[in-house]
Amino acid sequence: MKRDAKLRYRVDLHVHTCRYSPCAESLDPKHLAAAMHRSGLDGLVIAEHDRLWAAEDIARLNDGLNQKRIYRGVEISSRNGHFLAIGLDRLDGIQPGMGVEDLIGAVEVQQAAIIWAHPYLRYGNIVSPLDGCKMPRGVHAVEVASGVTHGKESASSRALARRMGWAAVGGSDAHVPGQVGCAYTLLPELPEDEKQLAAAIRKGLCTARHKPKRK
Repeated sequence: MKRDAKLRYRVDLHVHTCRYSPCAESLDPKHLAAAMHRSGLDGLVIAEHDRLWAAEDIARLNDGLNQKRIYRGVEISSRNGHFLAIGLDRLDGIQPGMGVEDLIGAVEVQQAAIIWAHPYLRYGNIVSPLDGCKMPRGVHAVEVASGVTHGKESASSRALARRMGWAAVGGSDAHVPGQVGCAYTLLPELPEDEKQLAAAIRKGLCTARHKPKRK
């Protein structure tokens, strides 16, 4: 989509919780609905580190939500970088430390979307980082806006997205309630489920934004 006016639904693609991400000890899943309301989000993706929520548990979180949606995803710690996968039914063949080529292949089998998260942030478990020009084919998007991707990193990530023909997406990478919604992805409609969300990302029907800071 070329006109942002057609993109009006805000979905934070990258949220951790204390349930499966120990580093997010203060972000209880039961507080997600309130965090979405405060930040003006229409939806968010729970993307724990190397752990995929059960579909029935996500369904329970969605009970009672009024015209909003919580989706499930996962942040995979590959040896070449961190990647978000949205639209997976299971983690068959996907494990921490795997190479990005094998990861892309496993994600593609399930027609999920794969997003390079915070591409300019390095962690100790990334033993063989790749730059954009060496990334194998099959990545659908790059995170250009997040709680740790702003300023020069955001500009570089956007340039990378343009150069590689990837969609530009946003997600807070929230580990505490106050971070939820600080960055998000704009979509033309609110997907009913993870498969529809993945399809929109794969087609590039989205763009990224940081939430404006209060003056």
